[in-house]
Amino acid sequence: MSNKKVIVGVAAGVALLTAAGILLYNRKKSKKDRFIDEAEHLAENFKSKLNSLQRKAQKEFKNTANTGEDLANVAVERVNQWLGK
Repeated sequence: MSNKKVIVGVAAGVALLTAAGILLYNRKKSKKDRFIDEAEHLAENFKSKLNSLQRKAQKEFKNTANTGEDLANVAVERVNQWLGK
């Protein structure tokens, strides 16, 4: 074999391996990007659900506080009625 054929063969091999590496890197990069996009989507969905849950909890707390005040007022009225008898 001549030196030219060896050099051309090595150059072709390096070019082929470089092209394969670039293609595999891009493929992995796209999987990584899809994973990141999905993670961001799930995080936004989770934040939305947490906000909804927080609003519901605040509403229930407010209702419970009002109910508690109503119960306290009823209890005070009953005590006053018992004392008045």
